[in-house]
Amino acid sequence: SSSSAPSRSITVSTELGNIRMSLRADAAPETCEYISKIVAAKAYDGCSFYRSDFVIQMGLSTVNGKTVKNPLGKSLSVNESKLPNTRGAVAIAHWDCVKSCGSGCRVHAPDCGGSEFFINLKRNAHLDKTWGGYCVFAVVDDDKSMEVVDAIAKKIIATKKSVLIKKAIVEESAQ
Repeated sequence: SSSSAPSRSITVSTELGNIRMSLRADAAPETCEYISKIVAAKAYDGCSFYRSDFVIQMGLSTVNGKTVKNPLGKSLSVNESKLPNTRGAVAIAHWDCVKSCGSGCRVHAPDCGGSEFFINLKRNAHLDKTWGGYCVFAVVDDDKSMEVVDAIAKKIIATKKSVLIKKAIVEESAQ
């Protein structure tokens, strides 16, 4: 891309600090656009990070477990990019993708992505291949943001409670 193209990022403000994610529109243009629209609609404001294991995951569920409606109301391809799931890489969750069809059979819907995404806490090579790969669409690329990611992971594990997202915003900056 040309050096004059603006770079976009999403900043997620949580009760433990801010996480800045640089969007990788070069690798996942549709996914970046989709998530940016949900952020711009303020749908994530008041929602939470609720999962912590080898990733921390957020989506349209509140700390009280209520689900917020996806303002786009349509699903997304989950395999757009082939960027690696490295520490700090942000990828679309395969929420509601895997359906059971009896005695060990599991099928995966192709375009089942949506508002849920996760931040890798470590290199998760298996996520590059499982179900055709988990689409990385952004990267947490500064140390201060990763400290917040690690703090959220620790808090969820220690307290078994989700971590509040105060607000999320899309920002554009000239490079």
